[in-house]
Amino acid sequence: MGNVVNKDVDTPAVLKDVNDYPVVMYTRPSCGYCKLAKEILLEENVLYREKDLNLHKTMHPEDGMKYINGLIYHTRVTTVPQIFICGEFIGGFTELKKLREEGKLWSTIAKCKDQYDRKPVVDVP
Repeated sequence: MGNVVNKDVDTPAVLKDVNDYPVVMYTRPSCGYCKLAKEILLEENVLYREKDLNLHKTMHPEDGMKYINGLIYHTRVTTVPQIFICGEFIGGFTELKKLREEGKLWSTIAKCKDQYDRKPVVDVP
């Protein structure tokens, strides 16, 4: 996703976003693993907030890269999808798939079920 320069990060905005909804997934349109992760969430009827990083960068040209750098700085991961459940970074597609296979996906989400408003969201920054 890019190189991180410490002075050009907006980690607080990322932390706010990942704590505003129980399941948040950062994506890019051309990402195959993002599509697979979305399929798992849809098959499991998990409602989530999708944050398209390309769209975010386009909609916020002045500080879009600071936000993306904040995400990278927080997770130490430069690929997508990046998935958060209850504000915690769980990883990407592989980790999501593992949670599902182990039957732990819904119990992980249940930790913050009171925040769950049952509406899927594609975020438009």
